[in-house]
Amino acid sequence: MYYEQLVMWRIELADLIGRTRELRDLQQAWEAAQRAEPQLVVLWGRRRVGKTFLLTHFAAGKRHIYFTGTRQDSERRQVDRYAMSLRDQLGEDVADLIGGGFTDWEAALRFTLRMAADQPLLVVLDEAPRLLAGRPDFADLLSAVWESRSAGTRLLLALSGSAVSVMEQMLGPQGGLHRRAALERRLDPFSFTDARAFLPGLAAAQYVEAFAACGGYPLHLRRWDPGASPEENLRELAFTPGGLLLRDAMDILSEDLDWRGGYERVLGALGAGTRRRSRIASRAQQRIDYTLDRLRRAGYVRAVRPHGSPATADPLYEITDPYLAFWFAVLREDADLVEGGQGHAVQQRVRERWQAHLGRVFEEVAREHAVRLVGSGELPAQMTVGRWWRDELTEIDVLGLLDERTRLVGEARWQSHPLGLRDLQALRAKLRYLPEPHRDVEFALWSRGGGGPDVSGEGPVRLFTCEDMV
Repeated sequence: MYYEQLVMWRIELADLIGRTRELRDLQQAWEAAQRAEPQLVVLWGRRRVGKTFLLTHFAAGKRHIYFTGTRQDSERRQVDRYAMSLRDQLGEDVADLIGGGFTDWEAALRFTLRMAADQPLLVVLDEAPRLLAGRPDFADLLSAVWESRSAGTRLLLALSGSAVSVMEQMLGPQGGLHRRAALERRLDPFSFTDARAFLPGLAAAQYVEAFAACGGYPLHLRRWDPGASPEENLRELAFTPGGLLLRDAMDILSEDLDWRGGYERVLGALGAGTRRRSRIASRAQQRIDYTLDRLRRAGYVRAVRPHGSPATADPLYEITDPYLAFWFAVLREDADLVEGGQGHAVQQRVRERWQAHLGRVFEEVAREHAVRLVGSGELPAQMTVGRWWRDELTEIDVLGLLDERTRLVGEARWQSHPLGLRDLQALRAKLRYLPEPHRDVEFALWSRGGGGPDVSGEGPVRLFTCEDMV
């Protein structure tokens, strides 16, 4: 069948990278379904994180139905399309049983369960939140049918969705799927270290730039040409009309957010460097309590506090995702000019913005590297890592606390020339502002160029380059 050929072609084109845990969990659920233990599985995460690729990879070779919900369709149209999917993907015998189709989703779901009475069946309802447009109580209906009809069947029913807030509402205390699923997994973009698998041969410093622009999205990373320079890749992907990085941010966000809530204005304020709640509200020119909270719950924004400070301390806010941060900090203001064919001029104009964004990503990657050093035993196992600041007085990129005392003080700079003794002395001078020093306090410097010869002999100091971080 055409769909099976399409799935196999996609898998042959690019093998699945990462998602080992999710694939293992799906396989265990499939084995349970084969034992007549029906499994309801829910996978969700924003667009481009690889949900569909994971599920099509998993479905290959299994008796399955793959159905994708469409926007703003009525229940009648969705159910008719689902019946067509059954006919196309399960063959003529099932087509005869379906006859003229189904009257509603309840009839369609009951029929699906009957199709799994004797033979194992995998059913994927992709972009399930779109089904609510025609049937607002779809989650409650599914839950009721599942509870009353699924026992003894060999069905694995997987729901997937890009509307993060809607999916989490379905699974929440008031949602129709609350405590119904045997497996719930949220898929987020790949981390800095995991995303490396998409560009394994790229020089470490160039990989930092690729990740700062693409984030952890598989499609973006696959489109980054390892044979071209970062500037050439950005010209093609971000500063050319219709470029993937230029247009994809709005596609990712539109699946989950209603722009009438002013989400783009709040994200734009954050992209422009505004961090405090009151200043974000002023720049966005709106009340932001609900908007900011929803962005935070959906994972687009995070609240950060000085490491070691109480939870009641006033937080700063920032965009969590490197790619979305790149779009709002570097591209948003000039996107229309790029689409109008002036991308070359815009790319020159935003160089400082791009370098500032790179610096922020490099700092975050340095903190992640410090966390990995703790996990590997190179730093004390009980040490926690974060950033620290005190008003406008001083800021520490990497602060490690052990027993509430300062154990590691680090600085990360996206600069090509080596850091010298003066940089180390400036970092040591900040110790007087920090929590009480541990007796074994260490200092660390992260830089593209590493540390100069005058630093290496200066006592307990660790020097890291991009190669160490990658």
